[in-house]
Amino acid sequence: MASKRSPCNSRRRRRAAVGVVHLADHRTAGGNLSREDKMNAKRHCTTGAVWTRRFLRWGLAAVLLMAGGCGDPKPVTVAPQAASPADAGGAYDVGPWAEVLRDNVRGGLVDYTHLATHAEPLDRYLAMIARTGPQSAPAQFTEPNAALAYDLNAYNACVLKAVLAADVPATMYDVRRPTLDHGYRFQVDGRTATLADLRAQARRDAGGDARIEFAMCAAAKGCPPLDAKPFRPDSLDDHLARLAQEAMDNPNMVRISHEDQHLLVALAIWTQREAFAAHYCRQTGSQSATMLNCLMHLASGTRRQYLVRASGYDVRVLPFDRALNAWSPSD
Repeated sequence: MASKRSPCNSRRRRRAAVGVVHLADHRTAGGNLSREDKMNAKRHCTTGAVWTRRFLRWGLAAVLLMAGGCGDPKPVTVAPQAASPADAGGAYDVGPWAEVLRDNVRGGLVDYTHLATHAEPLDRYLAMIARTGPQSAPAQFTEPNAALAYDLNAYNACVLKAVLAADVPATMYDVRRPTLDHGYRFQVDGRTATLADLRAQARRDAGGDARIEFAMCAAAKGCPPLDAKPFRPDSLDDHLARLAQEAMDNPNMVRISHEDQHLLVALAIWTQREAFAAHYCRQTGSQSATMLNCLMHLASGTRRQYLVRASGYDVRVLPFDRALNAWSPSD
């Protein structure tokens, strides 16, 4: 006896199949579809195709929103304002960037209102790194961690300049805007680079040290906060260790829901989970790692006592807060 196709019991599958009709349920006694049923089936299938296209379009829009934009707007070439010849090259100096951070970073957020009217130190720093860096002036970056410290500072400085170039919007993650990663082009170390290029260079120079993910701030409250101190080669390891510990203490980066039995992590951690696992295995000699292993390894002793309570919990991603990481007097 031929089995009759039954409707799907899953709500999720029913929603994904809006407008789809089960033709087996509309057959005539002879096993063929009546003319009326064929017309109905055609009409329903057409409706289903429309809804499928809408579903794909809406789904794609959601994915692009998380990615930071639709990619259609023309990429923006960003250049520092009226830099002096002395700034555009010569010896590398992190001083102007330290000044930017000191005067504009408040609790991990950025006072863009102040920065927009006091951008001269940022422009001086960008003019300098446009022509000076580990590739164009290798003799200046022989100290261990010198290239990586340069990468991290350059990335964060370019992010701030991108926000200013976009007129300090409510979010840099808008489908109507160029994507933050690929939509803005800078001159760094004698070459044109996007923020994605700069992030990739930092990861290469880090040699697998996943802690750098907490050192790069991508202009959203859902990203790691911007530290108020520049990265320097001689103190970089301690600096990264501090940022990692602070990230483990930050509920916007790591959180536990005992009610749902979920270990919640920020998107910056989740997308680089393999890098964090590899970092943990190199540091401990282990052959494998769970997300909880990785987080506890980076956390302070006190925080480990909190995290261990999530043993056995499923790992979930925290909702991404795409609002601009802007400081206001009310913060």
